[in-house]
Amino acid sequence: MIPDRFRERYSQIVDDPDAFFRCICQFVPKSFRVNTIKSDRKTVLERFAGYGMNIHGVPWYEDAFISESLEIGSTLEHFAGSIYIQELASMLPPLLMRKELEDARLVLDGCAAPGSKTTEIAAFMKNRGTIIANDTDFDRIRALKFNLEKCGVLNTIITNMDLRKYPPREFDAIFIDAPCSSEGTCRKSESLLRSWSERFIKKNSDTQKGLITKGFDMLAPDGAMIYSTCTYAPEENEAVLDHLLKSRSDARIEKISVPGLRCAQGITGWEGRSFDDQVRNAIRIWPHMNDTEGFFLAKVTRWAD
Repeated sequence: MIPDRFRERYSQIVDDPDAFFRCICQFVPKSFRVNTIKSDRKTVLERFAGYGMNIHGVPWYEDAFISESLEIGSTLEHFAGSIYIQELASMLPPLLMRKELEDARLVLDGCAAPGSKTTEIAAFMKNRGTIIANDTDFDRIRALKFNLEKCGVLNTIITNMDLRKYPPREFDAIFIDAPCSSEGTCRKSESLLRSWSERFIKKNSDTQKGLITKGFDMLAPDGAMIYSTCTYAPEENEAVLDHLLKSRSDARIEKISVPGLRCAQGITGWEGRSFDDQVRNAIRIWPHMNDTEGFFLAKVTRWAD
């Protein structure tokens, strides 16, 4: 059951409300990516063909696949870490920084647990350089450590801190996959919409503003930061970017796109409030566009002197 207020909010900004609300009432497809630290696409495809499992790729990421089989999690490839079961949209933050990660020496994954993005970042870095994988939740860090070991990640240090109090350091690349109201994950959790509340959205927004400004302050002059959430709420997305632009005069939101992936621009106004025009350069991933969960992403850099 979709709350009336939820419908009212997002009918205002989604391109096709009927398709959107119909899609979020359906389960999200099961997906995974090849862990290139331990295997390669050709080997994995041959193995799955031998199992008789029907899988197919997506047009925007050559190592990402959708499976119609519920047995993916029972395969040797999953057990050994040759694949990583992960929702498609959540693969986007590292993918958007693929070129930067090839040469990055020091990378921060600020909200890392349980490790989906950290392991993908490590794969793009080919296990070189250093990743600092941080999370505030000690219980979730145990899952992070397990997934790093399972995937053969060797270049990562784990820290357990509130990122807003992190000691000063310059990073070549930073990922802030901020804690959020998680509206975009309702396709795999029917209970989420039943407990949905605008009060939770506003509480998250304050935390996210602290995280994005702290992340930006630790960004090397020629570095780049990805801010992402799995929510539709402008208060947690464009409003957070707007806060950064107003509080840091040298912040810039870069235009981003992923060939083969349908997406929408960031919005420049919400409920009577106007945002900096740069937030248009962010992207919104609505579920019905690519049959994924919902996601929001922005790439942040510094203005050159």
